[in-house]
Amino acid sequence: MPAARSRRESVIAFLILICVALVAFVVVVAARLRAASAHIAELRDQRDRDVETIAKARQEALRMSSTADELQRVQTALADAQAALAAVRAERDTAIHDAMLAHRQRHAFLAGLAHDLRNPLAPLSNGIELLRLTDADPAGRLRTRGIMERQVGHLMRIADELSDLARLSGDNASLHRGTFELAAVLRALDDRLQPTLLPHEMTLVLAPGLAALPRLRGDSQRIAQALGYLVNDIVRHTERGSQIRIVPDVDGQLLSLTVASADDLDAPPQLLEHVDVATLGLGIALALQLATLHGGGLVGRRPPGTRRARFTLTLPMDASAAAEASPASASPALHVNGEPALSVLLADDNADFAHSFGTMLELMGHRVEVVHNGLAAVASIVGSAPDIAFVDIGMPSLDGVETVRRVRGQGNTHDVVLVAVTGRGGAEDRARAAEAGFDRYLVKPFAMQDVRDALDAAQAVRSGAVARAPGGFASTRVA
Repeated sequence: MPAARSRRESVIAFLILICVALVAFVVVVAARLRAASAHIAELRDQRDRDVETIAKARQEALRMSSTADELQRVQTALADAQAALAAVRAERDTAIHDAMLAHRQRHAFLAGLAHDLRNPLAPLSNGIELLRLTDADPAGRLRTRGIMERQVGHLMRIADELSDLARLSGDNASLHRGTFELAAVLRALDDRLQPTLLPHEMTLVLAPGLAALPRLRGDSQRIAQALGYLVNDIVRHTERGSQIRIVPDVDGQLLSLTVASADDLDAPPQLLEHVDVATLGLGIALALQLATLHGGGLVGRRPPGTRRARFTLTLPMDASAAAEASPASASPALHVNGEPALSVLLADDNADFAHSFGTMLELMGHRVEVVHNGLAAVASIVGSAPDIAFVDIGMPSLDGVETVRRVRGQGNTHDVVLVAVTGRGGAEDRARAAEAGFDRYLVKPFAMQDVRDALDAAQAVRSGAVARAPGGFASTRVA
C-alpha cells in the first residue's frame, strides 16, 4: 500500500510538474504572441507610413513633372521672344541704316541740285550785269540775251526734271506700257542726242545684234529718257572726242544695258569703285526711279578719283509678249485765218510776271488787259468776253479755279478760251482745273511755243474754224 501511494504521489508530482511546465510554456508562448502582435502592428504602421510616403513621392513626382513641362513651355516661349526681339532689332537696324542712307543720299542730291542750279544762275547773273553795261551796244546785248535765253531754258529743264522726279516717286506713278523693239528705241535716242554729242565731238556707238533681242515690255519713251540721262552724265564728265557705247547683255529673263565711254567699258571691274547712283544728280536719280518702276535697277562704277561713271541699267524681259497696237491720239489741227490781233486778259497777282508776259503778248500784236485778282478777272471776262484769258490759279480774293467756275456760268463767255497758269502740274491739279472749265493748262515757267499754241487755238475758235471744246486743248507738258 505504501508503495502504491508512493507511485501515486510520484505520478501526481509528475503531472504537477508537467502542468507547471505547460503553464510556463503557455506563458512564454503568450508572451511571444504578444511580442509578435506588437511587431506585426508596428510593421503595419510602417507599411502605412511607407504607403503614405510612396503616395507623397508619387504626387511630388507628378508635380515635378508638371513643373518640368511648364519650365519647358517657359523656355520655349522665352526662346520665341528672344527670336522675335532679334528680328525686331534687325528690322530696327535695317530701318536705321536705310534712314541714314536716305539722309546721306538726300544731302548729296541737294548738293548736286544746288550745283546744277548754280551753273545756269551764274551766267544769268552775269547777263543782268552785262545788260546794264551795254546800253549802247546792241550787238553785245543781243549776244547777252542769247546767253540768258539758253540758261533760262536750262533752268526750265531742271524744273521739269524735278517735277518729273516728284511725280514718279509718288504713289500714283504710272507708265504707258507696251511691247517694243529696243533697237528702234536706241536708234531714235542716237538721233535725239546728236545736238548734245556733236559740240563735244563725241559719238554714240550701238552694239551689233540689237535686232536679235526679244521685244521688251514697258514704257519705251521712259526707257529712252533714262538712257538719255545716263549718256548726258557721261558727256559732262568725259574727255572731248570720246566714244560712248551702249552694250546689251541677256542673262535669263534680265536684260542689262551698259552705258559708258569706250575706255571705261573696257576697264577691268576690279579697277572700278562702286558709286551710289542716287547721289549723282537729278538726271541719274530720275533714271534710277524709271528703272525701278520697270522692275529693274541701275548701278554705277567709276575709276577712282574721277567723276565719270560706267552705268548698268537692268530691265526684265518679256519675250512672249504679243505686239500691242497703241495708236497715239492726236488733237485735230487748228487752222488760223491769219488775223494776228486777239483780245487777251491776263490775270496774275505776280506783278513782275504779269508785266513781262503782258509785254510779250503785246509785242506779238495782241491787245492785252492785266488784272491782279480773281474778282477783277471775273468782271473783265464777263464784261468784255476776251478771245483768250490766261488765269493764275493762286490769286488772292478768289483763286483761278473759282474764277473760272463763275465765268463759265455766263452765256457770253462760251467761246472764251481759258488757260490755267500755275506752278503746280500734278494730276489732281489738272483734274480740278479741267472740272472748273479750263481749256488749257500751262505750268510755269512755260515755253513760248505753248503760249503760241494756246493763241492759235483762240484764233481758230474766234474764226469759227473749230468750236471750243472744254479740255480739248489740254497741254501735253507734264510737270
